[in-house]
Amino acid sequence: MKKLGLLVFFTWSMAWSVDFFWDIQKAKSVEVVQSIPEYQSFINWTQGKIRSEVKLPYTPNADANIGKTRAKIESEIREELRERLMKTMGYIQISDIFLLRDYYSLQTQIRNELIEAANHAFYYPLVQEKGFMKGMAELDFFGPKGIAQIFFRDRNRISLSNYIRNQRDILWYDGIVIDVFLYPQFLPSLQFRVYDEDDNLIYGPEVVDDTVLMERGVCQYVASLVAAFQSQRIGNRIFYVVPIAIKGRNPTEVVISRRDARKLLAHAQTHNALRSARVVVVKPNP
Repeated sequence: MKKLGLLVFFTWSMAWSVDFFWDIQKAKSVEVVQSIPEYQSFINWTQGKIRSEVKLPYTPNADANIGKTRAKIESEIREELRERLMKTMGYIQISDIFLLRDYYSLQTQIRNELIEAANHAFYYPLVQEKGFMKGMAELDFFGPKGIAQIFFRDRNRISLSNYIRNQRDILWYDGIVIDVFLYPQFLPSLQFRVYDEDDNLIYGPEVVDDTVLMERGVCQYVASLVAAFQSQRIGNRIFYVVPIAIKGRNPTEVVISRRDARKLLAHAQTHNALRSARVVVVKPNP
């Protein structure tokens, strides 16, 4: 039984070792991936997580206390991973105004919560290769330990009921695909928002139910239309729209036409989809 357990662990470790560094080109075909090479880290906007990696020289000395030596390298790698997660978090675009690192100096409470999140990230078991020891850590945007909830607390809820038209022939939708392929400068953000031509807020964190927002965020970002229409986030009655403009100090928000806004919000059933964040944004990688 012990041998079987060791075999399973060894097999898992080898598989993880092979997949240690993301196959970025493969991921980018369907996923929106932001690379932070100076910290050997990636922000995967599609999966909603950060991954940081560390590779340090390690050659066990037969004359040394192997257990103590390994514990030391494990401690060094974990601390380096924690530092890289913290620094990589700083690159997350929160809104059209702020990067996450702007909050480090603005609010002590948020800074402490982010540090705590890095401490409780998922740290994979180390993988040893000839002359090296490698480690990897992941931090989620969403879920009970996700960092996104920190930035959704004080939002103002809004109702879009004034757009609803009580007519039998009005179409409703259970999924929305917003395609920003015309705007390569568009940036993913945690607080993605949609406006109409009159600068009315059509969609954003203010619309989404609390539980959904904490578990899944405002939208899912994908890198292709194929990935968008295959997403489990949306249903079969899909509203597809190409924005007429992007906006924001940093271009994280989109503007749709007045006509599209009215069509999208005409049926009360569609509002349920928006409250459930059944929204996919197509953002091709550079």
